[in-house]
Amino acid sequence: MTRPAEGTMEERVSGDVPESVRRPEYLQGLYLSYLLAGFTLGLLPLVRRLAGRAGVQTGPFVVLPVNAGVHALVRRFQRADGRTPRQRSVAGWFLVTWQLGAPVLASVPPGLVVMRGRSPLWGYLLNVIVGVSLDVLVRRRGRRRRSARP
Repeated sequence: MTRPAEGTMEERVSGDVPESVRRPEYLQGLYLSYLLAGFTLGLLPLVRRLAGRAGVQTGPFVVLPVNAGVHALVRRFQRADGRTPRQRSVAGWFLVTWQLGAPVLASVPPGLVVMRGRSPLWGYLLNVIVGVSLDVLVRRRGRRRRSARP
């Protein structure tokens, strides 16, 4: 048995997604933060290991929710009435710069190091745990929103 197509033909062609299927803004921001911070999250344990430092730096992971909030604020600013294309573009570049720079800056404070006696390569395990948890959260939230629509 085939499922009926969701949305009108215009919605599918234009790429517009009905509100009931869209991810919430904070989850979009959190997911984007994790993806853009992936380079930092992937290299940080190796860099710490090569520098001879011990412990796992959690700073980039701590800043992910902050980045999600910044993402939501910038997106709201971009959608506000009266914004020129230039203002929207500058806000978009600010968002990308913030998303890329904040994890790097958050990796500096030594107070955010855990497992101080362990190899920094344990950070890869933390990266996998956070990534899988985020993916499960996004999928579960998406299923819940889809099942709740009429």
